[in-house]
Amino acid sequence: MSQERPLWESELVDEAVRAAEKRYEAERERASRRALQLAREQGYHRLAVAIDRPQKSAQIPGQLCLFVREGTLFDDAG
Repeated sequence: MSQERPLWESELVDEAVRAAEKRYEAERERASRRALQLAREQGYHRLAVAIDRPQKSAQIPGQLCLFVREGTLFDDAG
């Protein structure tokens, strides 16, 4: 024999489903805001790195070269 569930039981199930859906939507909203914040932070970081990056040079620090770009003490002595 199949018995129908009491009305309060189906209401309880519906209420649990609604509460779970609300929690799910709230979590999706928080995750979306957090993803946006992380993307902003990454963009700011990339911009700061690009601004602070030294100019590229084929010469590494401490390497000897024949034609020095910056002046030396002996340039004014000539």
